[in-house]
Amino acid sequence: MANKSSRKRGSYHIGNLDTLLLDEARLVLAEVGPTKLSLRGVSDRVGVSATATYHHFSNKNVLLAHLAAKGFHELSQVLRKRSNSSEPYDILRTGCIAYFKFARQNPELYQLMFGPEIQAERSIAELKAARAEAFGDLRQIISEVTNEPADSKTVLDGALASWSFTHGIASLFIHDVIHYPSSTDIKLVDKSLKALSQIFLQGK
Repeated sequence: MANKSSRKRGSYHIGNLDTLLLDEARLVLAEVGPTKLSLRGVSDRVGVSATATYHHFSNKNVLLAHLAAKGFHELSQVLRKRSNSSEPYDILRTGCIAYFKFARQNPELYQLMFGPEIQAERSIAELKAARAEAFGDLRQIISEVTNEPADSKTVLDGALASWSFTHGIASLFIHDVIHYPSSTDIKLVDKSLKALSQIFLQGK
């Protein structure tokens, strides 16, 4: 378990308290999970009153929703890294591996992003926008792979299929269903993606 933060009161100002709270909440999430995370606990670790925290996040679910939005923003950033190759398979492979590595390196945050804890708060505008942003970046990858417009049905179907594939294999790793050395787990992603591609090619 990571050491608790030693922030002191007065180490923040009104313009960055929400950022500090989210950063601390992310650490707590990794330590105890979403169920045991509390606004009061996060407030204590940052060194502010619960009242100050409620000014930014009205309840725990809202805090978790904003934290999930942060995760989707970060996922967007990694999906925007492009392969140096113009080959469709290489472009798809780069996107899948970037997605998988993000999930593997941030397991607690990743599970929160797709978990039941924030179901009731999905109407939060920032979370909806962040999820749409990440899916938009995935669609752009598929658009480059298929050479079809990003808003086409072909791209939409391909994006859903690739998201399902990568999310599935990432979840299997996170939940220890698949046991594979972390130093070689990318090889398994490669093998799975190649096998899936061969199945589609044989079906044509």
